[in-house]
Amino acid sequence: MSNPNSAYFLALTSAILFSGASVIFAKFTVSHSSLWMNLVKNLVAGVAFVVVSLFSFGLGYESLADFSLSSAGLFLLSGVVGLAVGDYFLFRGYQRIGSARTIMVFSFSPLFLTVEGFLFFGQGLSRNQLFAIVLMMACVWTISFEKFREKGEWEWKGILFAVVGVLLDNIGVVLSRQAFDLSPGVSAFSANAVRAVGALVPLLAVQYFWGEKVFQRFARLDGRDRALVIFASFMGTFLSLSCWLTALKIGHIGSLAGVGSFNPVAASLWEWVLLYRRPTVYLVAALALFLMGFALLLELV
Repeated sequence: MSNPNSAYFLALTSAILFSGASVIFAKFTVSHSSLWMNLVKNLVAGVAFVVVSLFSFGLGYESLADFSLSSAGLFLLSGVVGLAVGDYFLFRGYQRIGSARTIMVFSFSPLFLTVEGFLFFGQGLSRNQLFAIVLMMACVWTISFEKFREKGEWEWKGILFAVVGVLLDNIGVVLSRQAFDLSPGVSAFSANAVRAVGALVPLLAVQYFWGEKVFQRFARLDGRDRALVIFASFMGTFLSLSCWLTALKIGHIGSLAGVGSFNPVAASLWEWVLLYRRPTVYLVAALALFLMGFALLLELV
């Protein structure tokens, strides 16, 4: 897969799969809890990743020698930070402002990478990047104003949860890329299997002490809801992460982050198709502000 365009195709596929699954994640996050949904989707994906990895090892495509202690540790840490803690805050955002609006905030990843480069590495901000920050902050204000009109109060908690999820996801991306650089022979399936283990250990520990009773809750779901949860977890975690980590392994991080601009569009369309929820004027305005800011960030205008 040496064609650089293949990385963008994989990233776009990942965005579409994740956005669709997010609508279902949001539904069960509201009816159950962020911890419950996060643990279930990581359990489903973790089993799938382990099974595929075992086949890969058995057929000789990979071996444990491809891993180093450092890369395995980085993948584990990436799972804890990104898949466990980061997704927990992402799902809390779902509860308060919905999947489309949360993913719009989540798609600010390239903007945060730009600011992080300025703060920690002394990389200057161009005029376009400064204007992009203003436009994207206006996007956040628009989302919050919509909730103010609906509920009579400003919605900052949901946006804050989503922002924390973005920052932690960024850290997970950087850790995974560092691990791939140390062990280039590792496949996305095996890397995600290790990341899933890293995510499941703290999530299982927390649910035990909080008495979340994840398995009992899952058993009480009717057949349709069980199938829906498993399907969303498989599509939005196993398939999406397989595409995303493969793209991350062969592509440029900053450029791949740019594909994330399609996430809020896809999430809005999925909500329209699956929930018959037509985009509001505020969502369209926020999306327009976001895309203008993103175009400036990529110096497309």
